[in-house]
Amino acid sequence: MGIKSIIKKTIKAAVPCGLYSLYLKNKHKFIHKISKGIYFEVQLADHCNLNCIGCSHFSPLSDENYLNLDVFSQSLKRFSELAGKNVHTISLMGGEPLLHKDIIEIVKITSRYFNKSSIKIETNGILLDRMPSEFWETCRDYKIYINISPYPINLNVRRISELALLYDVEINFGTMNRNIMNFRKDVYDPEGKQKVKKSFRNCGKKLCHHIYEGKFYMCPIPAFIKYFNSSFSVNFDVTPNDYLEIDKIKNFKEILKYLRKPIPFCRYCNLDAHEYNVKWDISKRKAEEWM
Repeated sequence: MGIKSIIKKTIKAAVPCGLYSLYLKNKHKFIHKISKGIYFEVQLADHCNLNCIGCSHFSPLSDENYLNLDVFSQSLKRFSELAGKNVHTISLMGGEPLLHKDIIEIVKITSRYFNKSSIKIETNGILLDRMPSEFWETCRDYKIYINISPYPINLNVRRISELALLYDVEINFGTMNRNIMNFRKDVYDPEGKQKVKKSFRNCGKKLCHHIYEGKFYMCPIPAFIKYFNSSFSVNFDVTPNDYLEIDKIKNFKEILKYLRKPIPFCRYCNLDAHEYNVKWDISKRKAEEWM
């Protein structure tokens, strides 16, 4: 099967049924975009300095844990050999990415292996106005885009804007009202009785691919569910079929093939029980935030 056929099947699997007719009308644009590459995320710190309720990366439950630079560099080197120009965007996130003391070096490593890709930092912004000049200079020199999640917290927006202007760094504060924020509460089924095809078809995380500890994940949930398991003595099982070991991937076709069908972990995602318009708050580290 050729790359184009695999790309088309990947798109059909990824686009919810209700939107597939829209895809058919604009398929050339869709195919052009995905043929340029895929998107993936990298978590620089598993923990966070904000700890939102129901965090989909389970950061409120995490120990203090930082990205290992050696493993990260090896993973990106190999992934660039596999995907190369086929990666259009990379997000450096967390937890909170600005907590990593080596974030400047991480930016440089990412740019070294993916110098044609768009690279952005996803942050809550709390530490931005305290970052050293070298950070801002690196963001400018490597054309890093900074996206600030619009949480209802107090930020020194004026100072952050001044720094971004001073160093010529593109930054986005989000468009939501910072005085109030609602979010979607994801619900997980510890018995794993959900229909995997239905979960996969309707999931909004199918494009949130993640590189973590030498593995490539379709979405961040199986990568970080270990923190939920250890905090509440449950067993959401992650199998070798839920991810790809980067050093064992043969080619880009194998990555696309993996992305176009459900993984076993999809059986835990109870999309019918998801709650919407839930008021944002700080996590109390209770299991019911995710169940």
